[in-house]
Amino acid sequence: MPTCTGGRPLLTAVHGPHGTIKASTVATLPRQQSRRSVIRVTEVLAHLALLDDDRIDPLDAWIHRRLASVHPEIRKEALVWIRIVRHGGPRRRPRSTTTVRNQTNSAIPFLLACSQRYRTLRHVSRADITEWLAQCAAPHNEAVALRDMFKTLKSERLLFANPARGVSLGSRPSSVPTPLSPETIQSLTAAAETNPALKLLIALVGIHALYPHQARALPLIAIDFTRGRLTLGDIDHPLDAFTQQAAVDYIHLRHQRWPHTRNPHLFISSQTAHTRAPVTIGWMQPLLRGLPVTARQLREDRILEEAAVTDADPQHLCAVFNITPETGLRYTRFFHPDPTDSDDVSGCNMETS
Repeated sequence: MPTCTGGRPLLTAVHGPHGTIKASTVATLPRQQSRRSVIRVTEVLAHLALLDDDRIDPLDAWIHRRLASVHPEIRKEALVWIRIVRHGGPRRRPRSTTTVRNQTNSAIPFLLACSQRYRTLRHVSRADITEWLAQCAAPHNEAVALRDMFKTLKSERLLFANPARGVSLGSRPSSVPTPLSPETIQSLTAAAETNPALKLLIALVGIHALYPHQARALPLIAIDFTRGRLTLGDIDHPLDAFTQQAAVDYIHLRHQRWPHTRNPHLFISSQTAHTRAPVTIGWMQPLLRGLPVTARQLREDRILEEAAVTDADPQHLCAVFNITPETGLRYTRFFHPDPTDSDDVSGCNMETS
């Protein structure tokens, strides 16, 4: 009989010795009401091939919420496209959750506009598309989504013709990073003093300019106190006093909470302490929630700081932060603006989830 962490037995008698257990059943057990316990028990059952995962797909639920106000027939057509973007097809690879969300968000305003005039996308003309895109300040993302949607529906034989074929994509929206304000930095400092994990995350992203996914997957051995170095692949940085103290404080807390963990990663959580997996973005997002800055902005501020003391030398930025020349130039534009760049980089009005 399988058991969950802590030795608490699951009531599997009614399922038989090899019967599967629904994930929804696990969530209703009296002693499994906490989300953490449910996740851990379902992980164990999945490992033993005893889980019947009947949980609602969160991305699927989000997609249907976003399309709720679209005409039913148009919604049905759009779902065919979204399914192929998400799961792939004979000649297409599946795209990431982020891409699915971005593509869907870019297309929804157009689908809503079509719903007011048509009952199917088969009635949409090229003029409808070009006129709608003309109302967008920077329609590149919207044009990409619409061209992909109509091309896909045409290949699925849901449309007689592709009205978006050859529609101009326009210029890709560009953005110039900006430094954090003194007030934002003060807020970060105050929040970090009460949370060792947040303090170390700020040090890794805001001082060493690690990408968020690099910080989450950073191995414990990357912090070398003996040599005073932070090493990760091509990254080999000296440990500054702030980062070193933040690492000491967090590792002490880590050892107190999970003294027997064998997880090799620096950051761990109650869900990953009993595994060898890194923490996910779902661990990091609550950590940063309520702060006046994102992890991306924090990293950008560090690179801008380096650019300020090196006369905005893009080659230096590429060497220190292991970024591409194109990305290096993106940071130098803050100090040497390109007069041809447009200040208006906002997109079309669209709903937010």
